Amino acid sequence: MFSGPLRPIEPFLPQSERVVVDLDRRMRAKLASSLAHIFDRMASTLGIEDGELGPLLSEIMAHRQAPSVFATYFELVFALKAKRHDEAARLWRRIAAAVGQTPMFDVAPLTVEALGGDAARFARLLNAGESGPIFGPPDVAQWPAFATGVAEAFSLLEQADAALAAEIRALIVLVIGSAPLNPQVSFGGVTSLTLWGAVTLNTELHRTPLEIAEGLVHEGAHTLLFGYAVDERLVRNPDSERFASPLRSDPRPMDGVFHATFVCSRLHFFYSRLLERRPEGVLGFDLGAIERKVAQLASRFDDGARLIADKASLTPLGEKVLRSSVDYMSHDAAA
Repeated sequence: MFSGPLRPIEPFLPQSERVVVDLDRRMRAKLASSLAHIFDRMASTLGIEDGELGPLLSEIMAHRQAPSVFATYFELVFALKAKRHDEAARLWRRIAAAVGQTPMFDVAPLTVEALGGDAARFARLLNAGESGPIFGPPDVAQWPAFATGVAEAFSLLEQADAALAAEIRALIVLVIGSAPLNPQVSFGGVTSLTLWGAVTLNTELHRTPLEIAEGLVHEGAHTLLFGYAVDERLVRNPDSERFASPLRSDPRPMDGVFHATFVCSRLHFFYSRLLERRPEGVLGFDLGAIERKVAQLASRFDDGARLIADKASLTPLGEKVLRSSVDYMSHDAAA
């Protein structure tokens, strides 16, 4: 009713606004379908009136939804699974109240002052699956420079490759600034399907426009893959299997290896374009360092691609995305 197959595209290259809008529409279609299913099963238990569902679904399908709507939906599902019906009813009402608003691009710290009740919700979802809380508010002293740096990072992205900058702008509506709660545990950034349209960057590791631009490319690549995989997985390997990852020291599921390998190719694309353009006056732009980074990313991509070829059970979608990435890397290495 709501969704359809992924249109034929070259999945490695920066995608047009039309493709990204279609990915978002398909993601909202999944949300609408799931809420309709919950309504059919739980409307009386949650105290939802019969006439509420139609307007809710219409708003979801009419326009982009804020990451908070998706986050609230996932917490609604968790509450239902735990039979916390009063909480689930409150979360349903929160979704119904929020879906009429179209989100505008924003940069916000992970604080109650900036995000209200969503700060705690986002933190819970970002920390889900961790052995303990990792993500917390950023240093207030670093925040003004980071917020300004995001705008400068997009300007740098446009100088490197306008299509890549446009894709990331279309994919991301919220950049969340965060920092580690424990100085012994760090992270660069995180993208979660539970916060579709949002990415989180560690403000302590993303201080210059170049570092922020790298973070946006990195997390934007994860977001793009989430969009591609809304109807079909990338790999068939069970998450219980663990493998070496090109971007992580700890073993990861094959899906994580696939993501990391794709991220390496996208970062390679970004830095290769920077080397071609060589923008002047960019803080942190060191020609030699970027040339070494490009070589390192190529090596890590090769490691990941070999592991995927050897150990992964790819879906047709996974094969298409990997082939497109390999084609880019092979052509760029030969150029």
